Amino acid sequence: MEINYKVIGSRIRLCRAKKNITQEQLAFQINSSANYVSNIERGIKKPSLQKLVEISEVLGVTVNDFIYNSSEAVVFYNDFELSELLSVYTPEKQKTLLNSLTTIIKAIQTK
Repeated sequence: MEINYKVIGSRIRLCRAKKNITQEQLAFQINSSANYVSNIERGIKKPSLQKLVEISEVLGVTVNDFIYNSSEAVVFYNDFELSELLSVYTPEKQKTLLNSLTTIIKAIQTK
């Protein structure tokens, strides 16, 4: 099993965005640089288990939230990216798009 650090980085970025914490703020709290955090979030750097623990504590999640099923090379939109994509549409169209996406996901899951 190979760990996909891009998935882990995306999950860290998502959790950080949900907490409204900048890369600089996270870096300060884990005694690292913003560049290091950016590289982790992009999957360029492979954080140690200790750094993952520190990051998870700052973000209020578990390390498992970052690594569970990280071997799956799945490209996904996080909540923030999805919100940005939908923001150009009216609330009614957003609801239609989300309903369509839900239908597609359910159809894929039944196969």
